[in-house]
Amino acid sequence: MLPDETVVRTVLSGVTQAEVGTSTLGVVVRVPHADAAASLSALKASDLGFVMLVDLFGTDTGDEIEVTYQLRSFARDEEIYVKCALPYDDVLHSVWNVFASALLPERETAELFGLTLAGHPNPARLLTTEGVAPLLRRSVPIRTLEEVRDR
Repeated sequence: MLPDETVVRTVLSGVTQAEVGTSTLGVVVRVPHADAAASLSALKASDLGFVMLVDLFGTDTGDEIEVTYQLRSFARDEEIYVKCALPYDDVLHSVWNVFASALLPERETAELFGLTLAGHPNPARLLTTEGVAPLLRRSVPIRTLEEVRDR
């Protein structure tokens, strides 16, 4: 079952100028990056009851990094996706104080896409060491088997 787009727009109307639409994923809300935490907080506190962050991940679109937050409402048996876009090498503001389950996925996303993580209690690298290129960016070439073996 999909959330009612009109109700979602109403919940977010006091927070941001959100674009709400339906895609193959379901209901997708696009918000400015600066309003992501406020939008997630509003959806969590609303009667819609999106109380669980199921997933948080990034995608390199070729022009920017798109961060996607997948939320779940158990009471209504619904899911919604909140997306925001960031320029390359920008700052990803943490939402761990809204959803504690964002702690590790935020670190992974920031590290693998070359973003700076702000407002996180432990923004240290999680998967790689200093000096390693943002591995999931399209501009980073894929290493050959020989390069991997030689290390």
